[in-house]
Amino acid sequence: MTFEEIEAVVRRLDNKGIAIANIRVGPARLRLRFVTEEKPEPAPIEPPTPLVAAPSPGRFRPRHPLEAAPRFAEGDRVRKGEVIAYVEANGLLLPAVAAADLTLGPPLMEDGEAVGWGTPLYETR
Repeated sequence: MTFEEIEAVVRRLDNKGIAIANIRVGPARLRLRFVTEEKPEPAPIEPPTPLVAAPSPGRFRPRHPLEAAPRFAEGDRVRKGEVIAYVEANGLLLPAVAAADLTLGPPLMEDGEAVGWGTPLYETR
């Protein structure tokens, strides 16, 4: 078998779903093994990071105790880094800040409700 004949055989068999081919032409023997490239599995889709999340486990507080009302209401535009609410943890009030510019939706829990680390606190748009 000439190199050109082998090349022609390989082209005809490639991508046909054949893993191994044993070919005999007269006294010549040719064994071909086709290796297919495995497609990588797609990366798992992770849930989006909440734009307003609890900074610590504790109790959700939509307003500071020294303020009469929450700083922001549903539909307000909030800039990244602004304090939206608080989480009370061991007597401390930890600020829950906006992770990006957003439009604030309704709170996802009631005042005083227990939250875990990273719990989404508000719907956002």
